Amino acid sequence: MGPGYEHVKWWYCAVSIMLGLWSGLIIGYVTEYYTSHSYTPVREIAETQKQSAATGIIYGLALGYLSCIIPVICLGVTILVAHTLCGMFGVALGALGMLGTMTMGLTIDAYGPISDNAGGIAEMAGLPETVRGLTDCLDAAGNTTAAIGKGFAI
Repeated sequence: MGPGYEHVKWWYCAVSIMLGLWSGLIIGYVTEYYTSHSYTPVREIAETQKQSAATGIIYGLALGYLSCIIPVICLGVTILVAHTLCGMFGVALGALGMLGTMTMGLTIDAYGPISDNAGGIAEMAGLPETVRGLTDCLDAAGNTTAAIGKGFAI
């Protein structure tokens, strides 16, 4: 592991992995907050679109910059603590901890295209508007899960 890290305790490695796991979890929740229609950021962008497209673009860009703050802090803290405890091996363990949730993230990400296809099939089949309303709700949920999956993947 390098000079100065000859006597790394086992729990230093465990702390590095746990920091990675918690960082991945926090990043996923922050991504859900900033991309789900259930929360205020997306609703605020929709409200700004009523005035003009330019205000929506500017507000969306500002909100996108704001949404990066917490994930960057999580990554920075994980890297700093893991490197302090175990060197570059600790950083690798922290990254491994973040990837520990990858299977769930990829599973969630697969829901988006499935629900989107359901809406397209309902429209092409000429089904009643009530069916299309239901598939639109599924499509919105699919877009949210796709965004959450991308947050975990990053």
